[in-house]
Amino acid sequence: MRTINNRRSAGRPILRVLKRRGLLLLIPILLLTPAAYYYAGKLPRSYRAKALVGSESPLPGLTDVGNRIDPGTVNAQEQLRAIQETILVPDVLKRVVAEFDLTNSGTPSGLAKWFPWRTFVSEHTAQLRFFHLDGIAESLTDGPEAQTPPSLEKSAENLKSDIQIQVESPTSFYLAYENPNPELSARVTNRLASIFVDRTSRLRTEIVRQEDNVLDAEVSRTRGQLANAEDALRSYKERTNKQVPERFSANVKQLEEIQTQIQSRTDKITEGEARRASIQEEMSSLEKQGVLKQEPAPKTPAQIALEDRRMKLNQLKSRYKPEYPEIAATEREIHDLERVASSGAAAAETQRPNEAQMRYYALKSELASIEPRLATYRKEREALISQMPEYQKRIDSSPGSEAAVSEMTKDTAMLRARYEALYAKQQEQRLKQRTDQKVSMVANYRVLEPAKAPADPNSPRRDRIVLFGLLASIAIGVAGVFMAEQLDSTFENSEEVEGFAPLPVLSAIPPIPTKLSRIARENLKPLNGNSGAILLETNERDGFSPMQMRQFQRHRLAVLSDPHSIAGQQFGILALKIERRMRETGKQVLAIASATGEDGKSVTALNVSLAMAESLRGRVVLVDCDMRLPQLHRRLDLPASPGFSDLLRDSKCTISACRTRVGNLDVIPGGSRTVNPAALLSSTRASEVIDRLRKEYELIVLDSPPLIAIADGQLMADLSDAALLVVRARRTPAQLVQRCIDNVGAEKLLGVVLNGAEYAGSAYAQAYRHYQKHYLSRV
Repeated sequence: MRTINNRRSAGRPILRVLKRRGLLLLIPILLLTPAAYYYAGKLPRSYRAKALVGSESPLPGLTDVGNRIDPGTVNAQEQLRAIQETILVPDVLKRVVAEFDLTNSGTPSGLAKWFPWRTFVSEHTAQLRFFHLDGIAESLTDGPEAQTPPSLEKSAENLKSDIQIQVESPTSFYLAYENPNPELSARVTNRLASIFVDRTSRLRTEIVRQEDNVLDAEVSRTRGQLANAEDALRSYKERTNKQVPERFSANVKQLEEIQTQIQSRTDKITEGEARRASIQEEMSSLEKQGVLKQEPAPKTPAQIALEDRRMKLNQLKSRYKPEYPEIAATEREIHDLERVASSGAAAAETQRPNEAQMRYYALKSELASIEPRLATYRKEREALISQMPEYQKRIDSSPGSEAAVSEMTKDTAMLRARYEALYAKQQEQRLKQRTDQKVSMVANYRVLEPAKAPADPNSPRRDRIVLFGLLASIAIGVAGVFMAEQLDSTFENSEEVEGFAPLPVLSAIPPIPTKLSRIARENLKPLNGNSGAILLETNERDGFSPMQMRQFQRHRLAVLSDPHSIAGQQFGILALKIERRMRETGKQVLAIASATGEDGKSVTALNVSLAMAESLRGRVVLVDCDMRLPQLHRRLDLPASPGFSDLLRDSKCTISACRTRVGNLDVIPGGSRTVNPAALLSSTRASEVIDRLRKEYELIVLDSPPLIAIADGQLMADLSDAALLVVRARRTPAQLVQRCIDNVGAEKLLGVVLNGAEYAGSAYAQAYRHYQKHYLSRV
């Protein structure tokens, strides 16, 4: 619920919110602004005197011996600190308090009011010291500080809080003092300025006196640092002779030569191993070919002929018998050839080795010579590899050595430059002291603009106080409005109602004025001077007298008094919607209900009933069912009884005896007062009366009691066929609306009527302005 409400309130226009809650904004303004004005008027006046003090160089305390600070680089914080350390010290403050007798009210009293003798003595202290009367001067000026009473301590703190220092530039500042006495503020300011000039002069003189000794010491110290740095650089170079940057190129070159030799040995080893593998492979191939075995001697012609004869013999034996002569001859030839072949085989046994054997023996000899050569190459490569780490270490340490040498050289150069600058300054300072010693001892601080007695007070700034009070009151008022809006759970327009409840908003009725509009007054037609009670049993609207019209308007019966107004037209539209919905659902009894009183329920019931009576022509009756607080008879100027309570209580009472006709509408007032209305509404008589009304009228409108806090409204909702919930804009809380919906039931509610809605900021404002401009002007 709160989340919906906060989102709803945040979207409301600010001007409308401020207009509606203007009282919350106005009350803080009316209370706090006069209070601020009264407070500002009661504050005592205070006058501030200002003196401008300047110099040609930065203030003492900011000077660095041997390296003077440029005035343009002095920041305000350092300068302010130096000024405070010079002026806002206890001895200075106590001296000024004693001189001007500021121990009580801040203004001198007694003899000090007419003759400030302490100021006179302080201003002539220099003359007393010139005549060697330092003891008298100190006793007159600084004597009171020796024994400081408690009141002087407090007055010194008060004086410190009243002194303001404003840095104007690196060489000047404003010194101000605030006091209720303008003359005293000027004198105290000038006195503080003169004390500052005196103290800075003495301080500068002491600095100039001590500057020579400090500068000499600085020169000696720098000379020693320079000698130590040069010795350290020289010893470091000697210690790292082979690693210094000058040897870096030679080490790199030597390392590259070693790597080249290693690569050469590696290549030779690779070639030897490849040759060895090739030889071994070739020898293995020769061995597989049988080069190691003795090859058979070539066959002789005799052996070839022998083989031919043996083959021929075999063929002959396969064809012929052994006695065949050619077989015997062939055997003899074979025998002869065998003898010749055996002698040729003995000669073949003594032949030499062939070429394959010679190649095999050559390869074997070459393989035996490769192994010693490979061993030599490997030994040389290992020796070269063992030399590489040493050269690599030298090369790796060279950058560090180079950086160290560079850093030491840089430090040495800086020390040498500093020493030369200090030495030059030392010589310059000595020359200056010999030629112009007196000038350097004179202070160059002076009062550029002495303080004058201010004509106007510095405080209080009454206009600012009143303005701050006004702004604070406005802020409080705005915060109050904001909090009120955040806590507000009511509805402002129909969109907020529809976003909250699952019910349609049938109409949004604007506020109805209690006076007739100009157009309505022009349309009033007196009825032959008849200004009595309301004419009964008439169907003519003009049958109402001007006095009756004004009475209707006073009771906000816009349908009768001003039917052409926006409210009157909205009630007419609402009547058409209700009539159509009731006819579509076949319902006859409609209860006009609200959460609490003063939501405009009775006004809505009257206007809607009158509007429906115009269209239904006498078939509508309006019953005032709020027997605890009846309203209809008072608004219509009718007798209160007999009425609805009499119908419920007395069975002999008839409807015709209780009703009164107003225009085309039949009205039954609340009736005589009863003790227990809830008992009457819950009786069977109430149902019987409603049933009798159903037979006589097409539509029955019940002005129901409120639904919250009493049971009467719930009983009337049970007796009716449908209900219309009246919600008053910016008054009815959302929680009560939700409770009414839960009690009656959303299915029984036709919708919601938002009463008192503002059309100025709604989405339909343009349409209503168009109606007022172009239609009402023609009525």
